[in-house]
Amino acid sequence: MNERSRTENVVTNIWVGVLFQIISLILGFVSRTIFIHILGSEYLGLNSLFTNILTILSFAELGIGSAIVFSMYKPLAKKDIDKLKRIVNFFRKTYFRIGIIILIIGTLIVPLIPFIIADVPKIQESIYLIYFLFLLDTSISYFFAYKTSLITADQKNYIVVTYTYLFRIVQIVIQLLVLHFTKSYLLYLILQIFNTFFTNFYLSKKAEKMYPFVKDIKGVELEKKDRDNIFSNVKALFIYKFGSVVLNGTDSIIISKMFGLLILGLYSNYYLLLNAIVLIVTQILNAFTSSIGNLIAKEESEKERVVFNELFYFTVFIYGIIGICLYILFNNFVTLWLGKKYLLDNLVVFALVLHFYINGVQFSTYVFRNTAGMFRKFRYASILAVILNIGFSIYLGKVMGLAGVFFATSIARFLTAGIIDPYVVYKFVLKDKVKKYYLRYFLYFIGVFITFAITYYVSSFIKTPNFLMFIVKGCITLGLASLIFILLTFKTQEFKNVKTSVINFIRKKLKLA
Repeated sequence: MNERSRTENVVTNIWVGVLFQIISLILGFVSRTIFIHILGSEYLGLNSLFTNILTILSFAELGIGSAIVFSMYKPLAKKDIDKLKRIVNFFRKTYFRIGIIILIIGTLIVPLIPFIIADVPKIQESIYLIYFLFLLDTSISYFFAYKTSLITADQKNYIVVTYTYLFRIVQIVIQLLVLHFTKSYLLYLILQIFNTFFTNFYLSKKAEKMYPFVKDIKGVELEKKDRDNIFSNVKALFIYKFGSVVLNGTDSIIISKMFGLLILGLYSNYYLLLNAIVLIVTQILNAFTSSIGNLIAKEESEKERVVFNELFYFTVFIYGIIGICLYILFNNFVTLWLGKKYLLDNLVVFALVLHFYINGVQFSTYVFRNTAGMFRKFRYASILAVILNIGFSIYLGKVMGLAGVFFATSIARFLTAGIIDPYVVYKFVLKDKVKKYYLRYFLYFIGVFITFAITYYVSSFIKTPNFLMFIVKGCITLGLASLIFILLTFKTQEFKNVKTSVINFIRKKLKLA
């Protein structure tokens, strides 16, 4: 596959993902507003809590998916159908077992639910029945993922995204109607389960049409050396996956236990917006993942270094500018959307945005490490991150309140992945000196801070009594922050490379039009 086809796949993955994520975001806010007005904040807190519990439970996947998708890159590049059949069949059997394991472990967790919730909500539905519906929704996708992962590994994730979000949009609309006419939370969850099943079933059939060989994989076994290689990666990924899932999933549980479901419900409104932004950015950045896997499988270190630096700059720009806008506009938006009684204080908002930035700018090192198969080089750092996160969360939560929980996650993330990931990538993939990364990291951080200070000062003069003025403030904030950061970095080689790539792509599209 040539460089041009990589670029085409990346761009298609980006625009399709962003388009549908924005539509889903708008409908999500409408759905959340109706949800709050009909069911209240306690249901929101319960929603957030069970989602995070099952996120932690998903560590049973052990990172097998990442290891198997990585193993598909080379046979896809070489069009080795026999090897792909063996990998997909191995994936099928493994994920079926994982789906069953998640159902069993999830059932065993039921007696612990009263100990996790600080104040059991007074709702008419059984919290145990609600939990089982969440559990069922989580486990379904494992019975279909082995086919759709082939589409993703083949740099065509835009197909998965398109159908996933089309069905998601239909789901949200129907859920809104159900809430309006029945006010039934259980029907709301059942519709979610039905959509998860239908989406995965449809995508599995789509994969069969695109790759007919997946219909004829039973009895085709993966060779022992390939199984051993995958399991070797899985052993490392289990430790990493467990640590990562716990690190990302414990905040809601800690908040529920220390501050109660009402505070968790308030936080979940901010999380809705933050997570929607993360999903949009992730759609943009994940578009690079399979293409980088293809690049590493074919190219030399010099080309990889150039691409890495461009991706790093692009990632800092995206997360830096969006982070600035989020901090400036977050409480303005929540006030207009729900009212002042749903606000969190500015320190909490700052802690949330800081974690958004620190976690986000690590994408370039994360994706290069993963697509290069460097699973074993990082495995113990995630366990250290969990220990740091839980310890700092409890301590800072008591000292600083809710903000302390999020500051703790940022500290744990930076002291582990923020330091070790770059070392692994530079030493084993890029074969360069890691101090170059750290220098760029802190120079970029200073640039983002200067951009924030100027933008915050200017935007403070703009009031937002209504949504029209909020949009005006948002446009000015976004435009000013982008301009300042570009002015601070336009002489860097990374900016010049990214600018050239964008201009060349636009010219090419204009010629084809």
